[in-house]
Amino acid sequence: MDPDEPICNPQDPPGDGDTNIQQMPEDCLGLILDLLDPVTVATLEKTSRHMYSLIQTHQYWRRALKKLVLKHPYLGHKIDTETEEEDLGKEGCKGVYKSLAKELNLFWKKNEKFKPLTLRNDQYFCEKDERQKIVSMKVTGNYFITVLGPRTRSDLAVYSLRVFDRNTKKKINEISNLIDKPEYLAFSPKYNIMVAKSHETCPSMPDTLNIWTLEFQSDPFLRAYHLKSSGLGARCTALVLKEDIFFGSLKKDCVVMCPTRYNNKSVVRFLALTRASFCPDSFPAGAWKTDSAGDRFVKTNNGLIYEGHKVAVEEVGRVHIPHLVQLGVADFTDKWAILFSEAPKELPDRNIHLIVIDMANMSIRHILKAYEPRIAVYGASLHTQEPDVAVAVGKDGYLKVFDLDTGRELTNQRVPKPMARTNTTIIDFFGTTRFMLGSITDIHVFDLQFPLYPSPEAKLDRIERRREHIRTVSIYGEVWDMVEERALQLAPPPGVHALDPLMQLQQNLAALNQVNQAIEANIVRPELPEEADRVEQLMVEFRAVQQRIHDLNQEMEARISVAIEAVAADLSHIFVLTNTGDIMTFDFCESSPIDESIGED
Repeated sequence: MDPDEPICNPQDPPGDGDTNIQQMPEDCLGLILDLLDPVTVATLEKTSRHMYSLIQTHQYWRRALKKLVLKHPYLGHKIDTETEEEDLGKEGCKGVYKSLAKELNLFWKKNEKFKPLTLRNDQYFCEKDERQKIVSMKVTGNYFITVLGPRTRSDLAVYSLRVFDRNTKKKINEISNLIDKPEYLAFSPKYNIMVAKSHETCPSMPDTLNIWTLEFQSDPFLRAYHLKSSGLGARCTALVLKEDIFFGSLKKDCVVMCPTRYNNKSVVRFLALTRASFCPDSFPAGAWKTDSAGDRFVKTNNGLIYEGHKVAVEEVGRVHIPHLVQLGVADFTDKWAILFSEAPKELPDRNIHLIVIDMANMSIRHILKAYEPRIAVYGASLHTQEPDVAVAVGKDGYLKVFDLDTGRELTNQRVPKPMARTNTTIIDFFGTTRFMLGSITDIHVFDLQFPLYPSPEAKLDRIERRREHIRTVSIYGEVWDMVEERALQLAPPPGVHALDPLMQLQQNLAALNQVNQAIEANIVRPELPEEADRVEQLMVEFRAVQQRIHDLNQEMEARISVAIEAVAADLSHIFVLTNTGDIMTFDFCESSPIDESIGED
């Protein structure tokens, strides 16, 4: 290259001597295609006949089908990846991929022809003992994990984790007799690691991350990692685990994002987890000791490391946040990390922000105002052709989408108000962001569709998109059967006064609401013009308090009565956990015609 030649600007239009993608060697193009998603490749195919033949030669669509079955094994019965291309018809593997996406989308969309198969507690992952109930769940393509806790307030507060393989439909691991409820469960199927937070009640002690193997082995416990507390107990507020993430030029097996807060401020840690063998030869710097059971261990600042094939924890990044980070809400990719802050108790609720962290330089990129996004946030970068976005739903009942790069709010749509932080989930549905939002008994499904390649005008202005509420599924028909079970679970233990704290709080809220209405009724119209602004401000504040009381009353009602506790989804199912411990499964692959089902009844 001639040093005197000017450096090319990628934004300039291509010139005569420039190389385009069609002139690249086939093996290089194959590597690029493997990194692209099907929506982008389908668009690329239409650019020229030469590009179409290159994609066919690379067998991109056969690879895409194999990747799909690997990630979503429950679709295996619908796809035959071993059939020759010639036997699959005119469009080959691409046609199979396209028809599968169309078929599933038809069943998901609200229509009068089909309804999903609905199952309640009839699945292999619903097994539990008589004095246990399911209090939490996690779902991926290969695994279904349930957390079991005490069924009633009289039962022993002991928890257990159960891991089920969705291929064999059998339990493959169980971790029992846990004193602390495993919170913010995260796991890595590829590296056989499962992480959960254990809450420390002592104010001067930090929380602990407990790490186990995901699949069964004789000693599943790998390590207890204490979060450093800087003098006061560090409280972990969320756990997000991602596999094969790059930090700079280094590829990490799996990284856990761990926001913690202490002493009215917060810090976000990024911990890289690697399976490693520990012994005096591999770890000679430590002073090895032997415990009462005869197991050898070495003591570190973050807890004990026992001898054997355990897990190494390395802090690969940390960012200090000038706010209190919110409970249970965070997400990250190799490009961005997002979390919400919440105001200290002395300040009004509306002082809440979406914090965007730039992962390249480990610093805060944006702090965006977001009114009461206390319920759900799920991060983005789900597909490469979209802008990087964060999706949030606030207690004010608005679904908002934020552009992480420019720090702008892209859209704002009124939606049913969610009743709990876990009542939302987000999935990539064949190139579309599908967002599920649960209220007390209903789950509303939205498609957030972004333009593939927005024009410069669209980038400068708000990016327009179709916002589509595609269907609602409900547990309402089953609620009547769960009411007695909920009353049994909330009944006070023997010897405890019958007045329940939840009922007491609801009574207090009702009294507060009456007082608030009385005060508002007694605010007289101002006689002087300078008093008008003050009276208007008072009215606004009283209305805000009334709205807050209404929200709290709704929450109390949801806690006392039967309500949705958590929602999970994949490409063909929605799983709903109720606060009675029941799991409802809506199976779209097994959708049945509505006319037939009516005839059977």
